[in-house]
Amino acid sequence: MNFTVDGKRFNFNYLISDYTGTLSEHSRIIPCVKEKTAQLKNLFKRIIVLTADTMGSAERELSSLNIKLKIINRNTSIQKREFLESIGAEECIAIGNGNNDIEMFKVAGLSLAVINKDGCNAKLIQHADLVFNSICDALDALINPKILISLLRN
Repeated sequence: MNFTVDGKRFNFNYLISDYTGTLSEHSRIIPCVKEKTAQLKNLFKRIIVLTADTMGSAERELSSLNIKLKIINRNTSIQKREFLESIGAEECIAIGNGNNDIEMFKVAGLSLAVINKDGCNAKLIQHADLVFNSICDALDALINPKILISLLRN
């Protein structure tokens, strides 16, 4: 995904997302996620879900999306950051809603906090580049980068 804001060129190869509370509500995938991730597949080299999978439903719920799932069992926040750093954090757009997404947000090229019905950690918002009312709204902004441009420009 490429776009320019105030003369600065952004080039993102990876979309990295948390699962619990970000792509799901009460352990079920949010309906718009399936449709919108299908639209985003051509914009990114890879879409990856990094999760502690608190509810134990990520694999089942994401199985039909053909995206990479990485379940993290300990030191979740640090492992998320290290994963982004290992693939090139500046090439990553990170999406999350929890405290364990803060370290990932600190290194990502662009970070999007989502509130959804499960809520959003207030500390995370302080580290987000952009905040959306829902994952559907955040994914729409990626599908239509003019939304991102309007929010990021000076």
